[in-house]
Amino acid sequence: MSPSPVPGDRSATSPAPATAPDSTSGSGSPSGLAGRLSPLLATIRASLEETPGRMRWLAAVGVAVALAFGLAGGQAFRSASGALERAGANTDQLVRIQAIQTNLVQADADATNAFLVGGLEPPAQRADYLRAVASATQLIAEAAQHQPADGAALGALNQVLVTYASEIESARSNNRQGLPVGAQYLKDASANLRADARPILKNLVDANNARVSTEFDNAGGAALWLVIAGLLALAVLVLELVWLARRTRRYVNIPLAAGAVVVLIALVAGVLALAAVGRTVDTVRTGTYAATLSTAKARIAAFDAKSNESLTLIARGSGSAFEKAWQTSDAAVRTELSHLGNNPVSAGSGALSWPTYEGVHKQIRSLDDKGDWDGAVRLATGTGTEAGNGSFAQFDTASARQLSSFSADASARLDGARTWLPLGGVLGVLAGLLAAACAWRGFSHRLEEYR
Repeated sequence: MSPSPVPGDRSATSPAPATAPDSTSGSGSPSGLAGRLSPLLATIRASLEETPGRMRWLAAVGVAVALAFGLAGGQAFRSASGALERAGANTDQLVRIQAIQTNLVQADADATNAFLVGGLEPPAQRADYLRAVASATQLIAEAAQHQPADGAALGALNQVLVTYASEIESARSNNRQGLPVGAQYLKDASANLRADARPILKNLVDANNARVSTEFDNAGGAALWLVIAGLLALAVLVLELVWLARRTRRYVNIPLAAGAVVVLIALVAGVLALAAVGRTVDTVRTGTYAATLSTAKARIAAFDAKSNESLTLIARGSGSAFEKAWQTSDAAVRTELSHLGNNPVSAGSGALSWPTYEGVHKQIRSLDDKGDWDGAVRLATGTGTEAGNGSFAQFDTASARQLSSFSADASARLDGARTWLPLGGVLGVLAGLLAAACAWRGFSHRLEEYR
């Protein structure tokens, strides 16, 4: 029989104590993230307390930095190759844009000069005008295809060209009938072309020139990938060599040392190769690329001057504004020719014959200012070497040939510089793989001694 409860005995009647909180639950419990990581961290600490475990970890680090070096080397050469390819493409696009601008001002120069003749313009000059318009139209389509980022601006430029061509046809029709309103149509068409097309073309030139400069910088700085990864890999491998020498009391671990030598050779060779690419980029940037830009700008300003010369005569005594515009264009031509003269790559190209045309223009202005308008028009539209059109044609032919030469040389140099870069990238990756294999082999030899 169980004893009866003693009065006042609280232990007999008190409820069972509440269950104590479970120390294994809650955010701070082993069942949380820290709890799940604890066994792993304990295993890592235990492995680092013994020499074989440390060797395994160091081997993994050595392999990792060697592989990272190989990937960085491949990326450096790939980056340089891609930058040069894009620089070449953007250079070609810039040449197209400037060719469009040249064709536009050339068409305007043909139209205004032919207008001076009256009635039917010279067939050759009419054909040259049509060729310039057709060429500009085709180049606009090609430029939009090669650089979609320029598409909207080129579409607006094409609309400007269509409007200009329509206005020129109205001016031509009235001129053939001897109606004075034709001159106003012509002046309006020329003024609208400059006002509407120039801002678009300037933005396109600036954008593509900025793209070229950016890619030149990217190509020149591609070695940074290789240098950082190479120095890191060398530092790690050398520290591991020192650690092994102290721990195993052997001066050199040959496989690990071989891996460090592979990294060093690949690093030096890669830096030298990419430095050579950087020098080529700098040479192109300040040489043939700069000469290409100067020649294109000189041609654009020259055709603009020729157009303003004709507009001055068309204005018949009230063309001072066009003469001032001619002087501005003339100064721009002389500035660009001065840049060309200071550029070593143009040393063998010969001087362009702009001064000859300048002299003829002074004669034209002298005749017109003296009241001999007919004589000024004959001199301006003459095709002989001492006349306006003839002397300008000499400059046109020589500058076009020079522009083509500089542009082709710039593209060839950039293409030549990137020819072997893909192979360099492959060799960089292989060097990283070889160094990783050497690092693993070097530690595996020592680990075998602990078995």
